[in-house]
Amino acid sequence: MQTESMVLATEEAEQYLETSGSARILVISDSHGGSEVLEDIIQEFGPSCDALIFCGDGVCDIAACLEKRASDRRLSEAFPPVIAVVRGNGDAEQYAVPLPADENGQPVPPFRLTVPRRVLFKAAGRTVFALHGHVHSVDYGTEMLASAASAMDADMVFYGHTHVPLREEQEGTLILNPGSCVRPRGGFPPTFAVVSFPGTTERYETEFFQINKSLFGGRSFSPLSWNV
Repeated sequence: MQTESMVLATEEAEQYLETSGSARILVISDSHGGSEVLEDIIQEFGPSCDALIFCGDGVCDIAACLEKRASDRRLSEAFPPVIAVVRGNGDAEQYAVPLPADENGQPVPPFRLTVPRRVLFKAAGRTVFALHGHVHSVDYGTEMLASAASAMDADMVFYGHTHVPLREEQEGTLILNPGSCVRPRGGFPPTFAVVSFPGTTERYETEFFQINKSLFGGRSFSPLSWNV
């Protein structure tokens, strides 16, 4: 279900993430119709993460993965227990996610996924702020984004839109763009990121991964050579 903070989780899972001593967050953005790429990332990295943040422009791909999850046990088990999704400039406000029939074969109404402009939630004692970034002029820098994060008293802010990976800290606030997992720019390959932290005052560990295509249509993942 979508909780009061608009994340997809059970109340127990959201509470556990908030009070846990550490957290590992999978951050993806700008899949633009690449649901198969998104699924492969979740299959590979989801089981080791406590939360998934999707930073917009491709929420239809998240909806497709959620639909498949209902009938695919392996994918269902790979999804992190907490999912945060925000609306990009190319996304709708809601998506209907079809659900399988009940045990009696009767149809079940689809799940209505509401996609907010921004999400604010807690992870291991830290305040996490996620948004797409297009209304904060991120094409020209992160100043407006940093100001918004400060107003929200956020410890970290995740965004997308530029399709270029970035990691910086401003006055102790982590600002991170995972890049695009399908349509990269700036000479980068398709990328995404994983952020780990133990909570309270410890620094963040950030890892960027690039997506590689094999000769036979498969995908592999490797650390981005430009790593921070």
